[in-house]
Amino acid sequence: MDELKKILSEVMNECMNTNGSSDSDIIGIDEVCKMTGMSKYTVYKKTSNREIPFYKSTLGRRSVLRFVRSEIRTWMLRHRIGTVDEFLEEQDGVYNK
Repeated sequence: MDELKKILSEVMNECMNTNGSSDSDIIGIDEVCKMTGMSKYTVYKKTSNREIPFYKSTLGRRSVLRFVRSEIRTWMLRHRIGTVDEFLEEQDGVYNK
């Protein structure tokens, strides 16, 4: 019984640590591609055009792109496409003025 309590306690601690720090994780381009479904080329292009939040760190002669998970999540939510009903309501409001 004590062994089971110990295992449950460890699992709960892992879950709490993972959930608490996931929004502030610094991630690389591969993780951004997984989160967004975009290719590396597209992510690089968006950083080049400054369309996506990123950080650049220099390691010797090469630059490395870094991202903050919560910033990417916020960026994704800002680019929501509305429903047809929302669009029609918006248009109705424009034409009725």
